[in-house]
Amino acid sequence: MFLIDSSAWIEYLRLSGSAKIKARIRKILETEEAVTCGIVVVEILRGARTEKDYRTLRDSFLSLPSIPITREVIDRASRWGFQLDRKGRQVPTTDLIIASCAYKTARFVHADRDFEIIASVCDLDQERLLTA
Repeated sequence: MFLIDSSAWIEYLRLSGSAKIKARIRKILETEEAVTCGIVVVEILRGARTEKDYRTLRDSFLSLPSIPITREVIDRASRWGFQLDRKGRQVPTTDLIIASCAYKTARFVHADRDFEIIASVCDLDQERLLTA
């Protein structure tokens, strides 16, 4: 399974997005191994340009299997945030929760260096996609 972060989805969905990222996401979709989580869905849907785009994206993303945001996910994200804050390395709370959803469940695919910071305090199976 692959949990794809909104940072990678945005490049995939953008007309002028990275060809390399588009190819990687397309490959994951073709194998039907893509999963999502609620926060990624919200991040993507709020960026829709029109009502029609919103409905199309909503249907597509809600058709993907979703990793639930459980108490365990929140506890793990909180611990990682605590550890990183003590090291002076701050990342968004939403990123902590998304990464925690993927932890030991799915390979995490992203295009955001904040997730490499998170991986510095845990064993996150992650794949950073570069735009160039």
